[in-house]
Amino acid sequence: LIIRLSAVYPLLLQRLFSKEALLAELTAKDLIENMPNTFRPERAGRAKAVIQFRLSGEGGGDWYVQIKDKTCSVTEGVTDAADATLQMSASDYVALATGKLGGMKAFTSGRVKASGDLSLLMRMDSWFVRV
Repeated sequence: LIIRLSAVYPLLLQRLFSKEALLAELTAKDLIENMPNTFRPERAGRAKAVIQFRLSGEGGGDWYVQIKDKTCSVTEGVTDAADATLQMSASDYVALATGKLGGMKAFTSGRVKASGDLSLLMRMDSWFVRV
């Protein structure tokens, strides 16, 4: 059989670069460190906040996100100045950030633990473009 490469090539590209294939490769660190690139300052308005992420398991770690002056920055580590803290497994964070796990379901099932200003966490979701 002779397969015309021109007919197969678009299908190969689609499979290699499909959204699902790209999302499968993302880690929690990738997603958190990319938050400044997905930040929507017009949605955050004049918000000023520090959100601590404490992720357990493989690929986990500690990061905090600071929102101020219509900018977003991410720092690896722990801060004492967090307005809110989210704790979960790294794999649950990836599922949450990519839309495979709903925030309310994650919270009510105990997969995500939150402390501090919960209203801030609810507002924060609209400040970022979903991956």
